Order: sequence, then structure tokens, then C-alpha cells
Amino acid sequence: MPKRNVKLAGILFEMADILEMQGVDWKPRAYRQAARSLEALDEDIAKVNKRGGLKALKEIPGVGEAIAAKIVEYLETGKVQSHEKLKKTMPSHMNMLMNIQGMGPRKIKKLSEKLGITSVEQLEKAALAHRIAKIPGFGEKSEKDILENIALMKGARGRVPLAEAEKEAKKVIAHLKKLKEVKHISTAGSLRRKRPSVGDIDILVASTEPQKVIDRFTKMKGVKKVLAGGGTKGSVILKSGIQSDLRVLPPESWGAGLFYFTGSKDYNIEMRRVAIRKGYKLNEYGLFDKRTGRMVAGRTEQEICRKLGVKYLEPEKRER
Repeated sequence: MPKRNVKLAGILFEMADILEMQGVDWKPRAYRQAARSLEALDEDIAKVNKRGGLKALKEIPGVGEAIAAKIVEYLETGKVQSHEKLKKTMPSHMNMLMNIQGMGPRKIKKLSEKLGITSVEQLEKAALAHRIAKIPGFGEKSEKDILENIALMKGARGRVPLAEAEKEAKKVIAHLKKLKEVKHISTAGSLRRKRPSVGDIDILVASTEPQKVIDRFTKMKGVKKVLAGGGTKGSVILKSGIQSDLRVLPPESWGAGLFYFTGSKDYNIEMRRVAIRKGYKLNEYGLFDKRTGRMVAGRTEQEICRKLGVKYLEPEKRER
């Protein structure tokens, strides 16, 4: 699931929770339906918007005119003003507690009403004392998740030095290489471009059995918390505090995926423009003839560059 889709879905879910707390009748349901559709969408929402604007966005189940406009606003500004305004209507302690993964307005309100919790410290103490598990709708698992997510929040890492990220990536790659189902494996993103610091570790794998690879990835000894794991994608927090994301592609799309997930945003935009000018469509699955839909390149990055008529650049040069 594209990260942008996840973030936007999170905003819509949060808006639904706040509106529901305020007694609004139908909007929460509409926002949640749209959010679930975004979570299920494999294509980056920015690509959908670029391809067809509001019309294409409204083809997504649950997305009407108003929500489509909010999606465009988010893509252009990184925020949704109505979401920002809604957050300001919340008590300050709720905004602070909502920084904890899995803690939405409804849960926070219930804990505040039942236990008088108004801070992260109070929440942690209540969980350690097993007071939260006794509240209807929570239970022991919820209590354990709260403690883990508080620990993650406290130990969350920002950008990390390249050398440290490369060291962690080598461990992940060495572990996954043991699977016979892994045909190809590589880092991607800013790590492969060798930026001085990276936000997370992106790993790409080519395999015909993605679920086996995802399962191996999420069950590594170095994993502190599994954020997602299913289909062709996995995401974990390593014990070092660094997030690592895995994407599994079919072998015939290996080069296209590596090309797509390595380049910077500006570089990828320019390559897609080149492809369009030459009558192609370029994405993470391959280079396709727009007229016939036939895949014309994708197994290697060099193959794609030859078809596009562009020079193959080493990953660290793919910034613009």
C-alpha cells in the first residue's frame, strides 16, 4: 500500500472519529468508507489524480466531490484544512495522545471518561497496572498494543546516517536471501541513492511467491514491531528503531520496480514524461505500449533506459 494512501486514509479516519464524537450523523460513515477504499488501493493516489483529476478520484468507491477535493488539497499542500480545523476543536491532551499509533479520538475519550487519562504518562501507568484491559472494548491485547506503541513513539527515530541504514539493510537482505523463493533482492529509495541520511530502509524482492517472502520478513529476529504484512508488501520497525518497508515484485517486473522505487520524485516524473512523449506508460510493473497495452521492457533497468532512449545513471545520480 503506497505510504501516501495510508497517510491520507489516516486523516479521513481521524476526521470521521472527531465528527462522530461531535454527534454528526452521516459524514463519519462517508469518510470511513473513502478511507477504507484508499487503504485497499494499490496505485498511489497521486498517480490516480495525475491520470484523471477529480473524475478519476470520484471513481474510487466512497469518494464523492467533497472528499475528492480534499484529496487534491492534500496532494497539493500536504494538509487538509478542514482536518486541521477539526483537530483544533479537540482538547490539547487528545491531540497529544493521538500521536500514539492506534489511539483515535473515540478510544481517548473513553479512557479519559473511565480513567481520567489526560497524558501519555497516565496512559502508560494505567496500562502497566492492567486497568485498561478491564474497560469494555479494550482487553489484554489492546493494553499490550498500547504499551508497545508508546515505546515505539518514545524510541521513534528520525532520519538516520547512511552508514547505519546500510548496516541494517545488509542484515535484512542476508536474512531474506536464505529463501530459495527470492530471485533478486536490493535496497531502493534514498538508501540506494546513497543519500547522507535516510528516513527508512526500502527493500525490493523479485519472487513468484510473495507471501513466503513477506512472512520471512515480518518474522525476523531483528523485528520490534510489525506494521503491515500481507499480499506483496510488508512494513516493520526494527529493534534499532528504523522502519523497513518491503515490496515483492514478479521477476518480469524486477527492473521496472527497481527503476521506479529508486529514483527521486523529480527524476521519476521526468522519466514518466519521456515515456509519455514516446507513446509509453511507465510504472513499477514495466514499460508499456500505450496503444496496445503490451509490456515492452521491465526485466532490467538498462532495458528500460534503452527503450526510453535515455542514459542509464547510477542510482546516486538519479536526483533530478
